[in-house]
Amino acid sequence: MRTDYLSKVSATVLAFLSPSSFRLSSGEASPKELVPIKTVAIIGSAGAGGSSTAYFLNKFLQPPQINRKHDHSITIFDQDDKIGGRCTVFRVSDYHPDRNGTVQKDKYIEVGASIFVKANYNLVDAAKQFGLKTEPLADEMMAIWDGKTILFEESRWKYWSVFKGFRRWGFSPFKLRVIILNTVNDLLEFYVSPETFDSISEFARRFKLDKLASIMSEQFLESSGISKQYATEVIEVATRVNYGSNLHEIHTLGAMVSMAANDALRVQGGNFQIFEGMVGHSKAHVRLSTKIARVRRTKPEYEGADTKFEVITASGQKQVFDIVVIAAPIQSTNIDFDLDLPPLPEVEYRTIYATFVRGHVNPAYFKVPPTKKLPAHILSTNSEDVEVTSISIQAKMSNGETVTKIFSPKPIQEEHLDRLYLNRTWVKSKIWKAYPKLHPLDLDNEDKDKKTSVDPFSEINTNNEQVILKKREEEKARASWGQIEIVPGVFYVNALEPLISTMETETIAGENVARLVRDRILGYCPVEKITKRM
Repeated sequence: MRTDYLSKVSATVLAFLSPSSFRLSSGEASPKELVPIKTVAIIGSAGAGGSSTAYFLNKFLQPPQINRKHDHSITIFDQDDKIGGRCTVFRVSDYHPDRNGTVQKDKYIEVGASIFVKANYNLVDAAKQFGLKTEPLADEMMAIWDGKTILFEESRWKYWSVFKGFRRWGFSPFKLRVIILNTVNDLLEFYVSPETFDSISEFARRFKLDKLASIMSEQFLESSGISKQYATEVIEVATRVNYGSNLHEIHTLGAMVSMAANDALRVQGGNFQIFEGMVGHSKAHVRLSTKIARVRRTKPEYEGADTKFEVITASGQKQVFDIVVIAAPIQSTNIDFDLDLPPLPEVEYRTIYATFVRGHVNPAYFKVPPTKKLPAHILSTNSEDVEVTSISIQAKMSNGETVTKIFSPKPIQEEHLDRLYLNRTWVKSKIWKAYPKLHPLDLDNEDKDKKTSVDPFSEINTNNEQVILKKREEEKARASWGQIEIVPGVFYVNALEPLISTMETETIAGENVARLVRDRILGYCPVEKITKRM
């Protein structure tokens, strides 16, 4: 869930991705430069990363992006029975009385990623291209709760909310806004850049994200003059809802993205439709409900032949591809990768407990009089008295009930629901590994290499002490900053996630991988035609 609730005290920030060139040429394709049809397998998920990889790859291999169309084949494998990955909805039926009887009107509740913003150009452009209707979120009120009392509640009069915020937090919201806007100006360059990057560290340095991703939020905010009260009552509230993390558990970039909520949008009927559209426009062969058991490198047909990869399903079906794209966290795929993979970074994913309840929330739980209307979104601070991270209204039913979504640090028990609700019609729950724990990443690896480089004829180098130190630092850097092409011909979309994880950045990661695969297929880097959207 990407909260829109703090938009009046925050600003929009984006985090993006793209990779490093394969081989340069004149940028013009001659008939000799075009190679026979190439086959690409995208395995793991048809979610934001996998669908966008297929969509952009097909686009990049068509005129006017290249001189002439290049024949290719894309196959998407997903063990789920639907497209969308972690972006999914469920339907709630509501019945409205009408002159002619009762009319059923369905409402769609987002289980995973709930919103995106107008500056998320990949998602916005795709929704427009596919004819999807987007809608802004209702201007509903937000409150901050510490487990005992409501610390802050928005007013419908915008300027009164601003005044109350200034009275409580001083200039801290304005200081943070400046930091975010400076970051946004750098990040928006991605949309007018045809560059490619083969590692997350290169991308982070290019768009000046390395500093933010290398320092703990708590430390950065203090050094930037952000008051502790504002940090814990607003910014930490956002990181808890968005990434299940307190400020001492998340890097600064994650905290800034958590405050990204201005101009929030969603697709009517569910955001997953964007990714269905991407898959449809990619012209890919889609194999849903197909579990991959093994991916292995095949033996070359002859000396000097290109490497190929055999993809084997759980049912024993086999298919050979020229290129493989992994579009899910490797740790969660349970696929046997017989590829001589290098040591991959150990990325911990946060377990999220989401509970959906249809009923009536009990105002007394929040120490609010029965006559007072509760805010639509109640977000909690990091307090020992807090039992839920957030509770927010997702839909209002015609009979007065609401459908609310609860995030909590552990599963909600019946006894807790009895206190939290006056009554309830039904309860649904979802537990999943939603996103990685955004720990600070290694910084300035190239500078470290320079500091540890030594004269090969020096005495200390003869004893290998400096060489060993340098090797260890390089290994540590690789563990933190993932490579996009993990072995020749195998690309990893989710390498970006330790840097940041959102729907938009997944599509940017997919666009980046598509550029790398395009360059591998063509054997050169075409002069890409970029549409300016800034």
